[in-house]
Amino acid sequence: MPLVHIELLEGRSEEKKQAMIRHITEAMAESLEIEPEEVDIIVREVRRKDWATGGVTWDR
Repeated sequence: MPLVHIELLEGRSEEKKQAMIRHITEAMAESLEIEPEEVDIIVREVRRKDWATGGVTWDR
């Protein structure tokens, strides 16, 4: 059973995260020819002050 790890900046709505989870599950199931129930997804939200790009944190 595949396990997908996703890390996102915090702040997205629960509806958006649920939609993302549904779409990823469907894509994994279709591409691997497995049942959606076999796909596990872990979503971790990262605080903006703990994520940096180019040496600058996203809470700027």
